[in-house]
Amino acid sequence: MATLPPADSSPGQPLSPEDEEASLDEYDLYSLGHPYVAGGGRKGRTKREAAANTNRPSPGGHERKLVTKFQNSERKKAQR
Repeated sequence: MATLPPADSSPGQPLSPEDEEASLDEYDLYSLGHPYVAGGGRKGRTKREAAANTNRPSPGGHERKLVTKFQNSERKKAQR
């Protein structure tokens, strides 16, 4: 099992801006400066594309379930 090297600073104290910049690699800097970081819910799509490809609930509710229950109840009534 690999062990981690000891931390340079105590865990209770925040890093200064200079120390924080030194600890970031190129991928961290890219993530901080990338324009799509805040809009993670759209996965890089425009608002129009995201709105067009969204599952929206049916305004009528659970129509298929209600119709199936009604049909089954009518079928049972006819069998009696």
